[in-house]
This record gives sequence, structure tokens and C-alpha cells, in this order.
Amino acid sequence: MIWWGILALLAAILVYSYWNTFRPVLREVEMTIPHKKGLGEIKILQLSDLHMERLSISPQRLYDLVAPVNPDLIVLTGDYLDRYHNIGKALEYMKTVKSLNPKYGVYLVFGNHDHYLGDRIDEFQQAIESTGCRVLRNESTTFDVEGTRMTIIGVDDHCLGKSDIEQSFANIPEDGIHLVLAHDPNTVLDMRDHHKADYILSGHFHGGQFNLIPFLHRWFGFGGLSKRDILKGLHVVGGRTLYISEGMGQSGLNVRLGSRPEITVHTLRTGAVLRGAPTAVPVVEPLTPAVESGF
Repeated sequence: MIWWGILALLAAILVYSYWNTFRPVLREVEMTIPHKKGLGEIKILQLSDLHMERLSISPQRLYDLVAPVNPDLIVLTGDYLDRYHNIGKALEYMKTVKSLNPKYGVYLVFGNHDHYLGDRIDEFQQAIESTGCRVLRNESTTFDVEGTRMTIIGVDDHCLGKSDIEQSFANIPEDGIHLVLAHDPNTVLDMRDHHKADYILSGHFHGGQFNLIPFLHRWFGFGGLSKRDILKGLHVVGGRTLYISEGMGQSGLNVRLGSRPEITVHTLRTGAVLRGAPTAVPVVEPLTPAVESGF
């Protein structure tokens, strides 16, 4: 009887965990960048870790969720698929995102799963860019936002050694706002003083995804941040402000426990910061508070 009870409990956990993959959370983060002026305000929609093979949110559902946000800029922070035959499916999401017509465009970086395509990742990039989205692979782009220059620095996947931080930051302007897209948040640990980064957006960890056993992530080789329980939300690491999305899709199994698919809206402003710290305002669930992690 005890074994039947254990099996029933495990079955209930799996059913609940699968149900969670259909329950996205829309989070809002309000970020003031100190000691800089002129930006006014820009609303950035971040999507991460779509994982075509294990994604329970349809393109239409995604559109219905994010269309009311009316973002100025859309960024995607890696891990769209594992397999070549899912490129068409991934492009449907790219087209959906592009149809929102953000004023400043749509920018992407690749994650470790995308690089499982091998040499065909170049073909994937061409297909993405045919939709009007732009992929940044260890490179940057600069444009004007209300009279202030914004530079987006796209760092390729750090987990598989595809990143070139020096190349990514080469020849970027000294002034303006520097927004970094890096799938693997551990990228921040290898950044140096001359790498200008006002705000870093990443994903990769899925918020732990299946948090049945506490602290199991510390031993799964996810890098230095996960060993310090930095898996999601807003943090200050080595003086740099970093946001880690829990992502929309799942890796391995299509289940989530203690984590839900996340869509994030970041509202960036410039000016003074009250109490000297970045602020995060949750819409549905509390966000991880900003903490100084000592790196």
C-alpha cells in the first residue's frame, strides 16, 4: 500500500508539473540605470529558451499575451531548438514576434541547444533573418533612442565555448546605454572592467525547471552562478545588473515544478536610483530581489 501511495504521489507531481508548462507568467521589471541621462523610457520584451521540442505555448497564445504590452524592442536570449527539422516551427514564433512591429526591432542571440545544429546553425541564422529579426553573434549594433545611443551587445553561447567577449565588445561607443544579451548568465563572470554593460539579459537555467530536490542544481555543472543558487530573476553580480529569465520552454522533459514559463517586460529608464539599488516590480509572482553576489 505504501508503494501505491508513493506512485500515486509521483504521478500527481508529474501531472501538475506538465500542467505548469501551459501556465506562463508575465513579469514586469522596472530598471533605472544610474548616472546616465536622456533615455527617457524604453520597454523591452524578453523571451528566452523557447525549446521547440518541448514548448506548450502556441504562437497565437504568445501573441495574445504580449500584444497588449506594445514593446519598443524585443530580444530573445537563446535556445530555440535542438533539431534541424524544427526550424520551420521556430520561424513561426519569430514571425509572430516580428508581427508586433517593435519600434527598435527584434534581436537574438544563440544558446547551447541551437549549436547542436552544428554547421547548419548558419542556415538557421539566415532563415531567422529572413523574417526581419537580427541575430547577433559576438557582435554589437547601435541605434538612437530618443536622442540617446543604445548599443546591444550580443554574446554567443558561453556554455559551449562559442562566446568571444572581446570581439562582442569591440569598437562599441563609450557613451549611451549598453544592453548585453547572453544566453548563459555565467558569461558575466568572465566580463572585465572595460566591458561596458548597463544591463544584462540571459536565460539558460529555466529557474531550475524541476525543483523536486533542493540544491540539486549545485551539482549539475551549470557553472558558478548556479552553485551559489543564482538561477532566476534580478541580481547584481560583480557590480553588473543581471536578469535571468526562467524561459518559455523546457529541456529534457516537458515538465516544470517550482518554476513556470516566463515572459518578461523590462522598462528601462535613466537617472538617479532611490536607495542606490535597481528595482523590480512583479506583475504575477515575486521576483528574486537584487542581491550583491560578491563576484
